[in-house]
Amino acid sequence: MFTDSHSHIQFVKEFPDVESVIVRAEEAGVGRQVLVGCSPGDSLRTVEFVEKYPVNKFKAVIGVHPHESNLLDGKVLDELRQLAENHSCVSGIGEIGLDFFRNLQPREIQERAFRSQLGLARELKLPVVIHVRDAWDEALLILGEEDNKEVVMHCFSGNFTQARECWERGYYLAFGGALTYPKNESLRDLAVAVPDERILIETDCPYLPPQPYRGKRNEPAFIVETARVLAEIRGCSLDEMAEITTQNAARIFRFQEPGI
Repeated sequence: MFTDSHSHIQFVKEFPDVESVIVRAEEAGVGRQVLVGCSPGDSLRTVEFVEKYPVNKFKAVIGVHPHESNLLDGKVLDELRQLAENHSCVSGIGEIGLDFFRNLQPREIQERAFRSQLGLARELKLPVVIHVRDAWDEALLILGEEDNKEVVMHCFSGNFTQARECWERGYYLAFGGALTYPKNESLRDLAVAVPDERILIETDCPYLPPQPYRGKRNEPAFIVETARVLAEIRGCSLDEMAEITTQNAARIFRFQEPGI
């Protein structure tokens, strides 16, 4: 069984055929997904979506993306806290972090929202899912200062030195479709070195489809291609990669065993 550790199938506009998407995922062996919110409204919708399905099929991660960080105030932070406290499907805070590539919000606002949500996660004893783009030094500095213990580096795109710092801190590194792109040889090189217990796979669907599906909407079923490439470069079988990454996802996101 595969686990998609970062999915957005709750996006209504992008997935009007969501039930068919779920069926295709299950047929491909993707039995679990972690659905990740990006804004206050999306976080609520994510929880509502997850709770329509059997326990242990989906988990919800709630938070405010750096692109939306201007929306995070005390009221929104309280709403996120109440969602997490009142809904057992919530298993993380995210996706949060810093994006200095698009810079849709001023850096000081992004950093303030990042620190506030890291604090909320510590208060709730939940892991965090981190978005970083062109801000690796700043993000790692803040994470070190805030000292959150359970951290997932979503769609890892840093260099080898940053990857090693992450796994030495005990963070999880999640790899998606970008791992399969021909020009990403350096990403594949560092993915080989990540300890088994610190590696995850994800789609970030509807974004970043693996190489065979470039130009198409990404969906959870496609995670098998990312797992195949990861297994190949790490010298293990696809079944072994499925087991390793599913066990890791179960540990960090509080899935119950046995699987579905």
